[in-house]
Amino acid sequence: MELYQMEMLYQISVSVLVTLLLASLFMFLLFKVRQVRSRRDVQSAHFNSISRIWLGLLILAFGLNTIIQFQTAVSYIIGALFIILGAYNIWHFNAARKYFKGNLPIEEEAWEEFERKQRQSGK
Repeated sequence: MELYQMEMLYQISVSVLVTLLLASLFMFLLFKVRQVRSRRDVQSAHFNSISRIWLGLLILAFGLNTIIQFQTAVSYIIGALFIILGAYNIWHFNAARKYFKGNLPIEEEAWEEFERKQRQSGK
């Protein structure tokens, strides 16, 4: 490849990673706010697991960005640690998300029954 093509590929990859960093930070904050505002425990835990997946993606993208931008041995080690930590975070909280997603209908039924009893006792 020519030098011009390599520089263009470098600029595009850094731009994509920075965009991914910002988007994942935004989504992390969005789901954290949804978690705090949720009144239901399982739904709150579900939103927490989704937000942690986005945090894992942020950490992973940061590790990749570190390796691409700073090409030293120290940055390779730190970037690899961030990539491993981010990948583990994504894997672990994806399993948690699946678990809580399966329990959402159960909580919904219990919540509806609770509200129905509240309305009946209020009359």
